[in-house]
Amino acid sequence: MSSTRTAGTRGPRRDALAEAADVADALPPDASSTAQLRRQVVDLYRRGALPPLLSLLCACGLAGLLWPDLSVPKVVAWLGVHGAVSVGRGWLARRFTRQRVAETRLAQWRTYYVNSALVAGLAWGIGSVLLVAGSGPKQQLLTWLVLVAAVLVEFAPLARLGRAFGWLLIATLTAPLALSLLGPQAAPAAAGGLLLLAFSSALAGAELYRTYTDGILLQVEFARLARFDQLTGLANRRHFDETLAGEWQRALRQGGEVALIIFDVDHFKRYNDHFGHPAGDTCLRRLAAAARDLVHRPSDLVVRMGGEEFAVLLPQTPASGATAIADMLRLAIENLRLPHASAAGQPFVTISVGVASLRPDSGLHFDDLVKAADAALYQAKAAGRNRVMTAPEPERASAAAQRLRGVMS
Repeated sequence: MSSTRTAGTRGPRRDALAEAADVADALPPDASSTAQLRRQVVDLYRRGALPPLLSLLCACGLAGLLWPDLSVPKVVAWLGVHGAVSVGRGWLARRFTRQRVAETRLAQWRTYYVNSALVAGLAWGIGSVLLVAGSGPKQQLLTWLVLVAAVLVEFAPLARLGRAFGWLLIATLTAPLALSLLGPQAAPAAAGGLLLLAFSSALAGAELYRTYTDGILLQVEFARLARFDQLTGLANRRHFDETLAGEWQRALRQGGEVALIIFDVDHFKRYNDHFGHPAGDTCLRRLAAAARDLVHRPSDLVVRMGGEEFAVLLPQTPASGATAIADMLRLAIENLRLPHASAAGQPFVTISVGVASLRPDSGLHFDDLVKAADAALYQAKAAGRNRVMTAPEPERASAAAQRLRGVMS
């Protein structure tokens, strides 16, 4: 291995109360608002072009029903507007499903969907009034029935957003209500029916919104529990594997290095045998909190790999930077002054650390990074423990990658 870091100067002793403190704030928040937002936006676009297609079919069906009473220019304008709106909404849904949307743009994509639905609602509300203005009660009744169908097309996705469905009802029904109440052929019964539709739809939408929101909260919580370690509040191995694969692909596209620190507690079995498993759990929580305090970038990830083994994933970090963080981590753990078992041969709890940093290319796999850091960890143990060992960075050629695998096997 290319570099070695040995034990440093010990820091001041922590008092007994601090040593026995439980790290209660180690657990992550109950539910991630970002995860909720992503699920919400994905559900909006899940049906793709189906809502705009159904809306266009309703527009075509209404044109067919009213054909004997409509002029060609009205039909052309009506179908042209709805065709343009539907094509635009379909293109928006297709674009969303074909690209990975960044977390910072989720709210923007939700706004896109809502605004496009409101445009469709205005096209239905204002367009239908212009279409049947001056027509008899029968034509207006047919128009309002098809209008109800067009509103119901948008009920499922928009009602889950809460207020968005209310805005759709206003955009769609304001003009027809005005025509029914104030037009030359007033139809109070039709206006009452539209108001009843709006009121009942709003109530149903509010209930759907509550049910849907509760469901999202449960799903986000279950996902969080599946990706985080319950003892320490850190990410678990499953979360680590997913994040490492994503960061490796990102570095492969954009360039840069991915670094990994793996460390575990020296002679932890002797600690458990001497102090008991509850004290061992408290020790692991203290170590987890110390590691989390040293990692500040949003892209970095502190992980409990299992048992007493932990890892720190550092995207876009060279070996020198990762080694410096590993040194600070080793000293931070040592300075906790957690008493160790007498059989351990050392007075305080310490860690051994392995560091590796690789630049992804076609000759390497992200498993190579884990193997390199793990090999460095075992060299740190073989060298006497309580130290940091850094794996050499392999050359980019695939032949060098094969030699590295041979060294670690």
